[in-house]
Amino acid sequence: MKKAFTLLLGLTLSFTTMAQTYNVGGPVSFTSNLLSDDSKMIEHVMPVFNLEKQLGEDLINHTNKVGPFRFGYEHITNFDLQNSGTWQTTDEGDKVWKIKLSSPGALSMNVIFNDFFIPKGASVHLYNKETDMVVGAYTANNNNVNNMLGSDLIKGETVVIEYFEPSEVEGQGRLLIGMVVHGYVDINNWYPVKVGESGTCNKDVVCWDACGWLDEIRSVARIANGGGLCTGTLINNTSEDGTPYFLTANHCGPSSMGSAVFKFNYHSTNCSSSSANAAGATNGNSVNGSTYKASNSASDFGLIELNSIPPASYEVFYAGWENGGASPQTGVGIHHPSGDVKKLAFDDDPLTSAAGLSISNSSWRIEAWERNTTTEGGSSGSGLWDENHHLVGQLHGGQANCSNSINDYYGKFSMSWTGNGSSSSSSRLSDWLDPTGTGVTSLDGFDPNGGVETPAFCLTSVKEIDNNIYFEMYPNPASNSVTVNLVNGLNNVSVELVDLQGRLITSYNNVTGALVKVDLSSVSNGVYFIKVSSEGTIQTEKLIVE
Repeated sequence: MKKAFTLLLGLTLSFTTMAQTYNVGGPVSFTSNLLSDDSKMIEHVMPVFNLEKQLGEDLINHTNKVGPFRFGYEHITNFDLQNSGTWQTTDEGDKVWKIKLSSPGALSMNVIFNDFFIPKGASVHLYNKETDMVVGAYTANNNNVNNMLGSDLIKGETVVIEYFEPSEVEGQGRLLIGMVVHGYVDINNWYPVKVGESGTCNKDVVCWDACGWLDEIRSVARIANGGGLCTGTLINNTSEDGTPYFLTANHCGPSSMGSAVFKFNYHSTNCSSSSANAAGATNGNSVNGSTYKASNSASDFGLIELNSIPPASYEVFYAGWENGGASPQTGVGIHHPSGDVKKLAFDDDPLTSAAGLSISNSSWRIEAWERNTTTEGGSSGSGLWDENHHLVGQLHGGQANCSNSINDYYGKFSMSWTGNGSSSSSSRLSDWLDPTGTGVTSLDGFDPNGGVETPAFCLTSVKEIDNNIYFEMYPNPASNSVTVNLVNGLNNVSVELVDLQGRLITSYNNVTGALVKVDLSSVSNGVYFIKVSSEGTIQTEKLIVE
């Protein structure tokens, strides 16, 4: 029996779910009257920064997809168990350390522990002032070779960090808070008024277009590294052993991702591409920390290994790849634009080779995204798949957005494979993704869970679809052509273009396949209708030609 697919499920847990993060009963102070007295706790207030300047810089960088998408200001700090916070002792002789951090006006707060070591039995929780949001517990299971840890986000402008240390391990723990991030962009859909949400043309991964890409969608995660965001992809290797290698862009800083938080399954629960940052998004599932493996600026790739294997409950997928450099006939991008819920972008035409990084043939160029889709800042590092469902590159930059669909560039997987001729394992993918030297040029994806069931939105009979939605079309308004995207399950389909008087302009009968490109090159500007007929059922939508 296959496991149920979870794209439509939202998590409602009060404690943030993370790989290697376990709920050990919540913060001790929540159940102790003695420890709940915070009257003596010193509040550390972060200094004011120039938000207007920050937003001005972000506008330029995000438009050009330069660097990670910045959602927060990074305050450099030096708070540890010895120089800050307050200690209390329980009746049993155990110790509790607490520190309160605030940054006025912050929409969220997260911290980076530059030194992190938790002895067995000890735990760390983070919670907000209202105590209605808790992250943790972080335990000895979160210790890693980098001795670093990045927390998930806490809603609001205040965070309390609480460290519980049993008497038998007293003095063994280490915590150094080296960074406090003031979040000024709501990347988790916590507030009714959005700041910096992605453009409305971005298509959710629970829309009809996603039905052929359900596995690949499960391989993609949002990266939060300090105050910056990128996207990346869990990737298969020829041993197919589930080693959690993760591909992103070099300009996202893979060597600094020891404390990054990787959030899988962060998506909308319904197809709402007309409303970015849709309400009802899932909380997602997080993995903390990674170890650097390789990178190369020639194709702008970065390869890391997650510090823990995503548990079976996450239902992740390890993406396949192609390293031969064959020209893809189509391209599909899966990404988190502006840190938003997971989206899809489509190029239904052959990709062209380009010098996107000033190196000949280093990139795949998306001449124009189709189906009214695009990428944005925060999409950096996201994967590009060919028609065979193989990764062929990762996003390094471009100019595309909802008002300009042209020119995005993906560093070629084939160049990353060799590191542009490098002999060093730290500069190429081949040593890590083909550890036994098989020499294969392509590899399918790997599902450690043995597959998942198709979600309901891909199985629903067309006559049961809400609001009788049988097709989507894009762009609208259109000029030279419009693409009609047919819902799965339609039979005996005809597509017609008619004018306001009901006169037939052109028709496509006995349509096979999901996409029909209607030629508008000889059609005068004005208002028309696209009519789709299938076994007695008709849907008509207005089209503007300009």
